[in-house]
Amino acid sequence: MSSHDSSAPRFRRPASMYPSVAASIPGEPDPATSMDLAHDSARALLDGVFHSSDPEVVRRVVALAADDGLTELAALWSAAPASTLPGALWRLYVLHTWVQRSGDEVARRYRAGSRTVPGLRYLTGFAEPPEVAQVQETMDDILRGAFTGDLGLALRRAGAVATLLAHGTAHLADEDPGEERTRQAERLLRTGEELTEAGRHAEEGRLD
Repeated sequence: MSSHDSSAPRFRRPASMYPSVAASIPGEPDPATSMDLAHDSARALLDGVFHSSDPEVVRRVVALAADDGLTELAALWSAAPASTLPGALWRLYVLHTWVQRSGDEVARRYRAGSRTVPGLRYLTGFAEPPEVAQVQETMDDILRGAFTGDLGLALRRAGAVATLLAHGTAHLADEDPGEERTRQAERLLRTGEELTEAGRHAEEGRLD
């Protein structure tokens, strides 16, 4: 379904978005319908915030995960490919949530990664050396920027964060070997690559 379809829903209050869409569907939606809903809900959220002058709307979108507002969207967005808008936003929210909940560990991995891939530090926007509050505030700024500023840049910044943290995680795994940390490094690297590619698609107008 095209994002330019004039019949696509537009919502001013993001938290009520998915229930409004789901209520119009009888029974369980088939996979094709679910994917249409994933795209429409992501575009509605993005457009609704971008065209809003209400700072409370922006605040609610940044706090969506913390307020459990993503619960109903999770089933839709988490299944979407990374090269799509819902898939990219899902990965951005997951990274944001982890940073907010594990600030100390994130700062530790960031410090380790910044020694391995120092060039990425400038794109992430993290302070040097990063304090937990600064790391969390920067991720808030990246998420806010996805909805109110340059989506492509926000996704590429998030990709740089995930990639740098992946290198930091791998570095710590070398010092203290463990399969779980190695798997975490692999997942973070994959997320970083996916967000970076989604950022390029957004800049080229191909993220939908």
